[in-house]
Amino acid sequence: MKHSLLTGFALSLFFMASPAQAEDILSILAKKAETPGPLAPDTIDYSYTLTVDIQEREGKDVSEGQAVWRVDPTQPAGYRTEIISISDLENKSLINFRKEIEDEDNTLSKQAEGFWCGSSDAEAYAEFDPEHFTVISEDETQAVLVPKPGKLAELMVMESDGNADKSDRKMMKKLMERIEGEMTLSKPSGEMKGFSVRMTRPLTMMLVAKLKVMTVEQSCELAPNGHYRISALKLNVEGKAMGSRFGQNLDMRISDLTPLP
Repeated sequence: MKHSLLTGFALSLFFMASPAQAEDILSILAKKAETPGPLAPDTIDYSYTLTVDIQEREGKDVSEGQAVWRVDPTQPAGYRTEIISISDLENKSLINFRKEIEDEDNTLSKQAEGFWCGSSDAEAYAEFDPEHFTVISEDETQAVLVPKPGKLAELMVMESDGNADKSDRKMMKKLMERIEGEMTLSKPSGEMKGFSVRMTRPLTMMLVAKLKVMTVEQSCELAPNGHYRISALKLNVEGKAMGSRFGQNLDMRISDLTPLP
């Protein structure tokens, strides 16, 4: 009798101490589609360090460069970046990269779109219908999902330039038919923690140009305000045009966030 009482008491303690089973990611997505959670900010309240490693190839010519900038996104165009270090002040790839940051058309809201991993548009969450995804791994903190055929293309087209002309849209459609990838979502928030995309077969862009390789990897981490922001982005593109190889390998990292006054 005493033994059974002790056993029952021990079992009750076990069940009291056991955590409730975490909600699965598809259930989380279903809820977010109906009632989106906190949206990503449309501004950036931090200065940060931007590190860029870039390699470009045009035929036999290969250029490499590295730059570290301190960025204040709230400053006017032309005054947002401060050089911490740079391998070559004349490197065209680094010059063009910095110009994009300093462009007057690159407003604070546009910068925010490229800084935060989530969307600031509530309607975007409606695209994450659980029926369109397959879960390939999941634990209590995150889940990795693969979009079903065609869905990844839809998601990427949503983020593409709506002002693209007919030929650009046609090329985008051909590219979307050749990509696959997966995304990592946090739990229990369902926010984006990262994704990877790769091209599955070559793409003829023009009669004399072919894109052979394209991979994109993005990872995210929590900012002090509780939203996921980009921590690293890697891009690799390789192809051939007019009989000559071309390519770009980009490695971009964001670190050292400091709240702006």
